[in-house]
Amino acid sequence: MKRKTPRSRSAFGAAFPFPPVLGLAVAAMVALPLVPPCVAAAQSVAVTDFSIPAQALSSALTQFSRQSGVHVAVDGKDVENLRSSPVQGKKTPEQALDDMLAGTGVVVRAKADGVWMLQRAARAAMTPAGLPEGEAVIVTGRASTRRQRKIDASYAITTISQEDLRVRGTSSVSEALKNTPGFWVEASGGEVGANIRARGIPVDGYGSVQLEEDGLPIQSDPALGYLNADDSFRIDETMKQIQVVRGGPSSIVAQNAPGGLVNFLSRRGTSRLSGLAKQTFGDDGLYRTDAWLGGPAGAWRWSLGGFYRVENGVRDPGFRANSGGQIRANISRDFSHGGSVFVDYKHLDDRTAFFTDIPVTYDKAGNIASLPGFNANTGDYSSSVLENAYLPGPGGSTKHIDLQSGIHINLNQVTAGFRHDLADGWHLTDTFRYRAMNATWTVLSPSAVTDADKRLAGLGDAGSMFAGATGWQLRYANDPAQPFSSSLAGNNYVTDASLRAVWINEHEVMNDFKLEKSFAFLGHHDVAAGAFVTYFNEDFTRYSANLLLDTTPHAQLLNIDAVNAAGDVVGSTTQNGYTRYGTEFANGSGDDTDVAGYATDEWAITKKLRVDTGVRYEAQRTSGLVEGSHSVVAGAAPYLSNMLSGNGVYTPYHAGFAGFGGTIGVNYQLQPNLGFFARFTRAYRLPSLASFITNPVAVPITQKIFMYEGGVKYQSRYADLFLTGFNTDYPSYAINNLVFDVKTGSYNQQAITATTHTYGLEFEGTIRPSHYFDIVFSGTAQNARFGRMRYLVLNNGAPSLLDYTGNHLLRTPPVMFRVTPRLHLLDGRLLLQADIEHYGLRYADVANTQRLPAYTVINFGATYAITPYLTFNLSGENLNDSLGLTEGNPRSGEVLSSQAGQNVFLARPILGRNFRLSLMGQF
Repeated sequence: MKRKTPRSRSAFGAAFPFPPVLGLAVAAMVALPLVPPCVAAAQSVAVTDFSIPAQALSSALTQFSRQSGVHVAVDGKDVENLRSSPVQGKKTPEQALDDMLAGTGVVVRAKADGVWMLQRAARAAMTPAGLPEGEAVIVTGRASTRRQRKIDASYAITTISQEDLRVRGTSSVSEALKNTPGFWVEASGGEVGANIRARGIPVDGYGSVQLEEDGLPIQSDPALGYLNADDSFRIDETMKQIQVVRGGPSSIVAQNAPGGLVNFLSRRGTSRLSGLAKQTFGDDGLYRTDAWLGGPAGAWRWSLGGFYRVENGVRDPGFRANSGGQIRANISRDFSHGGSVFVDYKHLDDRTAFFTDIPVTYDKAGNIASLPGFNANTGDYSSSVLENAYLPGPGGSTKHIDLQSGIHINLNQVTAGFRHDLADGWHLTDTFRYRAMNATWTVLSPSAVTDADKRLAGLGDAGSMFAGATGWQLRYANDPAQPFSSSLAGNNYVTDASLRAVWINEHEVMNDFKLEKSFAFLGHHDVAAGAFVTYFNEDFTRYSANLLLDTTPHAQLLNIDAVNAAGDVVGSTTQNGYTRYGTEFANGSGDDTDVAGYATDEWAITKKLRVDTGVRYEAQRTSGLVEGSHSVVAGAAPYLSNMLSGNGVYTPYHAGFAGFGGTIGVNYQLQPNLGFFARFTRAYRLPSLASFITNPVAVPITQKIFMYEGGVKYQSRYADLFLTGFNTDYPSYAINNLVFDVKTGSYNQQAITATTHTYGLEFEGTIRPSHYFDIVFSGTAQNARFGRMRYLVLNNGAPSLLDYTGNHLLRTPPVMFRVTPRLHLLDGRLLLQADIEHYGLRYADVANTQRLPAYTVINFGATYAITPYLTFNLSGENLNDSLGLTEGNPRSGEVLSSQAGQNVFLARPILGRNFRLSLMGQF
């Protein structure tokens, strides 16, 4: 017997070329009695009744060995941070192990002397992006925690790795999601406050797309009136991956997600001490530090990380645009019986600029161009003269508006969860989150750009307002002796704008409780049922003032002065450039309670055919108080004669809503690398507190969306390809925007309803002709149109029918795509890539009178691994300085734009050329 042991070890070493100590470390770990080879061989074909819940893969392998009698060996690095799929029922050991390893990338490499050797698939050949697209493990869009590969999913999903973000220098949610087919992303507003439209659902902000962090909403209503979900979330190195579901079951497993679901997956602590630090510099004055550290503490795992940055901004406002950061810590533990627990804390204190519209014009060829005196790639109206404003309010009060504050979020968030395995194969999961947030939303909103002479002519006779006046004159507020002139400004245009501040205080509690079980009945079922509960309350206050600016970057305030024949000032309609104080008023509060129940079943009828179903029922109650407003005359001057203020009368609101959604999908996996799917979903979105916080008598409706989709998924050594056709019927379209009136300086509410219909094709994938070169691509081709869009207006006192049926939807491109050729050189240490992005023609209004031309953007990224522990990255965005417009001026009217046909108009272009450089060390 003593001679057999060396021979056994020698055979083992010959079968497996890498050091056997690494594999035997986990083989010895199970502390099993030695099973003779003949017994192990017999057991490999025997059927055993397995009961192994989903858990950390290392502990699941231990249970597999005990129940099967088969020894397994694997390098600990190959199973670190991986979770198994559950195994239930009578199976051979081979079948049980295949089920357990599904989606992990771990496979059986060899069998010898009663030991099965496991290894991470193609570990040595992995690219920086990680596993092939189809092998990505999907945890988003599903209630079940059973492991599933992207190529096996019965819906469309995009995965974005941290490596993808690093090579592009991406730090904002909107820029990260530009890679997603079916999503039209307007990332021109800066780091936060984006608009995202999913599959032609024509709502702004995140009204159709939910953002989640580790499976729970970042905020239950992602479009909470002046507060998008991305306002209170930052991407940093504590995050490991993004998974994006388009349509499909997103509205069944998540709240307020009819068009899509974005899940940010965070890092957890590791079994050995590891960490990274990254320093980033930008040519726009960016200095940013990211760090993360994680490791073991006995049976527990811990991690700590965050970021801090300061930045002037590509559109330099004349003061620091972005400043602040966040810190995050968590602890977690996996138990040997399959359960787990974690607690996570995050603190965010960050200020970010929000960019609105700027003036643009056309060149001789009819292309979008910068207005003389205003660079459209880098210019911004904001200036130091608007940085700190103390403005008069009713009753002698003073309102402090700090434009440098921008969108300032101060957030504290605690998340905790556990998983526990119950009797008879049931599994219980519960996740809880509490967040408390103070937000200040401060922005300069240009409303209209007008020729200076026409602006003065529209004021009427100066003498009728001020005795002795013979005319009007524009003068600089900071230099009253200096008249405005086109020679000073570079153009003869002036801009009416609003300085607006919103103060929000919000507290929120949410909890997701879920039960799961796998069982066999006419195939295999993975069923889950859960209850989601959320409660939040909000205090909301708004104040704004109108002002007049010259049309230049770092704009200066202008006074409108009445002058006599000698040119002396005898009166003014403005004070320090302000044309009206107290333009808008809002003061409200309320709370919202939402309870939802959901259930799903993933039914594998055969190994190739699976049917996925799900239902969700949701009930909501909201109530609160809104203070009414009245006009206050605070002085004889025009700018003091019409100030809106609270009237002390509070109107209560109470409302309840309910919605039902369902989905059914079929997936047929013809081959392990080739599958087809089809799905129908009845989605919905309930109104919320945001519908009433400024209007207690609002009558919102429950939005209904009907979505059809089908696709093909293919994966091979040379290509990954995912094609999805979709059709979206949206019978609940409503425009509710504020239209600015230059003559009165007020905002008029515009509300119109209609139906929309969109169909199209999404595509994404990778072509790999060699190890040194590949092409990553994604895009959408779609036809997005209004259905019935007819309404009556008064024209010179007579009714007139406007019919926009069949017009293109607002700001939705018919074609958009990104193609990224990549070079992998120096044994994979050097990655060079370029993005070519194209977005087709869009329209800024329902009438399709204001065109937003097609545009193309070229980006660049390079990553070089100096050592295995030190990486250099250089990225450049908009290298061709494209002047792509993402929106026209919404304040000119989104039905029929008052800017249509004007040579100079307001719009929001993408940011101009900029570069980022970073150095990252990790161990």
